[in-house]
Amino acid sequence: MNTEDFHIFKQAAAWQNITKTAQHLNRTQSNVTARIQHLEHHFQTQLFYRHKQGVTLTPSGKILLPYAERVLHHIQDAETALSDAYQPKGMLAIGSMETTAATRLPELLSSFHSDYPEIELSLKTGSTKQLTEAVLHREIEGAFIGGEWGRPKLDGIEVFREDLIVVGKELNTETLEHPHVIVFQSGCFYRETFEKWLREEGIVPTGMMELNTLDGILGCVKAGLGITLLTKSAVRRAEGLDDLQQMELPFPYSPVPTYFIYHNEAVVTPAFRSFLEYL
Repeated sequence: MNTEDFHIFKQAAAWQNITKTAQHLNRTQSNVTARIQHLEHHFQTQLFYRHKQGVTLTPSGKILLPYAERVLHHIQDAETALSDAYQPKGMLAIGSMETTAATRLPELLSSFHSDYPEIELSLKTGSTKQLTEAVLHREIEGAFIGGEWGRPKLDGIEVFREDLIVVGKELNTETLEHPHVIVFQSGCFYRETFEKWLREEGIVPTGMMELNTLDGILGCVKAGLGITLLTKSAVRRAEGLDDLQQMELPFPYSPVPTYFIYHNEAVVTPAFRSFLEYL
C-alpha cells in the first residue's frame, strides 16, 4: 500500500466509475482495479459496490475516505515544506533607513530577487528608532539600522560601514559657526550623530529643517538652504553635487556600522533564512 493507492481510491469515489477514473488519471482500467483491490486486501474489507452504472462506496469505504484525504493532504504539506526548504518562497517584510535603501540596497535586493524569484519582498523605510520598534513588535522580520540597537530581544549582524561627511554650499569657519542644518526626522541615527558632533564642537545652529527623504535633503542643500550630514556612499551616488563642499567627520563619529537586526525569538522562515545567508 502506498499514497498512490489512496489517490486512486479517492478519485474512484469521486467519479463513481472505474472507466472514467482511469481516463482521468491516464491509466488502464485494470491498473485502477488492481490498486483498489490492493487496498481492499490490505484492510480486509470491500470498499466499493460494483454495479452496471459504476461503483459506490460501501460503509467501510465511507469510513476510509476521510482518512485517505487526510493522508494525501499531509503528504502535500510535507512536499511543500520540503520544497520551500530548497526553493524558499512566500512573503518577506524588511525595513531600512532611507539612506541605506537608496544607496546600498538596490543592487543587493535586485541580486537577491534574481536568485530567489519566489520570495515576495516588501521594504519599509523609516528611522532607526521606528525600525527597531517595528522589529520588536514583529511588524517586519528584520531591518537595516545605524549604530547599536541595545535591546536584549534583538540580534544583528554588521553588513556595511559608512563614512560620514558634512555637505554644504560653503563649509568654512564662518559658515560653520552658526549654520542652518537640514536633517532627517527624529530617531534617525545619522541625525543623532550629527547633533552630537555639533554639540561637541560648540556649534550652535541658527535653525533646523526636518525632512523625510534623501532627495528632499539633497535638494535643499543644493539650493543653499543649509548643511547636512550624509554618508559618503549617498553623496557618491547622487547627481549634481559637484558644486557642493564636503568635510569628513573625524573618529569616533565616523565611520559607523550599519546592522541588520532581527527578533531572536521569531520563527525563522526559509525565506528569511535565505536572506540572512545572503547578507
